[in-house]
Amino acid sequence: MKKTLFRQLIAYMLIFGIALGVLSYLVIEFYFDDYYYARQERSLINSADYLIRTYDLGGLAALLDILDEYSAEKGLSVHFLDAGTQTVYGSFLQGAGRQNISALFNASNIGKIFISSTTGQGSPNNWISYLAAADDGGLLLTRISYSSMDAVVSIVRTFFLLFGISLAVLFILFAFFFSRSMSRPLKELNSIAAQMGHLDFSLKYTGNREDEIGELGTTLNMLTAKLENTINQLKSELTKEKSLEKMRTQFTAQVSHELQTPLSVIKGYSEALIDNLYSKGETAAVYEILLNEAQKISDMVDDLLDLSQMESGVFIARKESFSIYSLMKKIFDRYSLLSREENFTIEFKSDYPEGKMFFGDPLRIEQAVRNILSNAIKHTKSGGRIMMELVLKDGTTSITVSNQGEKIADDDMNHIFDSYYQGKNHRGGTGLGLSITRHIINLHGGTVSASNTNDGVELEISLP
Repeated sequence: MKKTLFRQLIAYMLIFGIALGVLSYLVIEFYFDDYYYARQERSLINSADYLIRTYDLGGLAALLDILDEYSAEKGLSVHFLDAGTQTVYGSFLQGAGRQNISALFNASNIGKIFISSTTGQGSPNNWISYLAAADDGGLLLTRISYSSMDAVVSIVRTFFLLFGISLAVLFILFAFFFSRSMSRPLKELNSIAAQMGHLDFSLKYTGNREDEIGELGTTLNMLTAKLENTINQLKSELTKEKSLEKMRTQFTAQVSHELQTPLSVIKGYSEALIDNLYSKGETAAVYEILLNEAQKISDMVDDLLDLSQMESGVFIARKESFSIYSLMKKIFDRYSLLSREENFTIEFKSDYPEGKMFFGDPLRIEQAVRNILSNAIKHTKSGGRIMMELVLKDGTTSITVSNQGEKIADDDMNHIFDSYYQGKNHRGGTGLGLSITRHIINLHGGTVSASNTNDGVELEISLP
């Protein structure tokens, strides 16, 4: 049978009730009777001594003055004989009863507790009696009936019996309501814990108790929230790891392809040179081609090394004061020459103070801007325009590069600065440029962001 809280409480309460009942019975049976009777004997002696002292000190009038009220208060039967054995207080029974009680006034009974009995009509059969003697020889007999004491003992026994039954009923009721108030929230907490075991964190403790169960519910809610958050983070990290692994695989394939092209060119021209297929006039141009292809490979390797150092945290920016305006103007002039060969136009706008110095790594800032420009050139439509803008606003240096061309897909917008990521509109390259740019700008305490415009894309670098 399932050990529910209610059943356990009922069992404990019944055991306690039975133990209490048995203990009460044993106390009444083996202790209370003797204790009660002994106490009544002491009370009988004290009462007799008090009445005799009253008589000795105040005489018969003083004694008679208190006897009626005192005997009624104490539940005593009192008889007093003066020194001449004349009845002063109390009434002897008629016939045999009179003879029986007269026999109690015996010198051998003075100062003793003894059992007496009477057979008069309406009188109790057995009495606890005590006979005290006055200074002038008067005798005072005080008695308490056994039947009255037995009645008290019976009442007490009945009381404890009813009290035990009532207590058992109250215990059962208490166990029922208490277990109910306890079992409901505990069942709720158990359901929450069971759902947690199945990685379902939708259930929450909704009680408002302020006791230990309420604290347990609050703690369980906190644990549920933390576990749910941790598992979600693990899932997110796992998804990122899978995505990163996929990008690494794609990156490896892309890098292999990007390396294969210049290597094929170098190999082909080198074999031709070995076979003397070119004249002396053509050789210089072939060497220039070989140098350019080798530079492509070198740039690719440099990007890989830079990204590796930046992601591992060992890259150190060599910062110094320089004119960022002059740097941007130099980059613009270089790409202006390139625009004459390619089918695009480039413009440069600036309201930046030409003499204002900027503290940073000029080589890496240039690398970041060049990466953005190279990316913009790849995605600029034929005859399109690229705009470079340098602005100082609220103490922040803003470098903006916008181009006219295809926009960034919504799915790619949040990933274009991720390492190895290549979007849907990929146009060759390793996909490392923008990631390196993000790391460089982060090293300078700045941010880089991308957004679509009406006719293309805008990337902004913000440097403090």
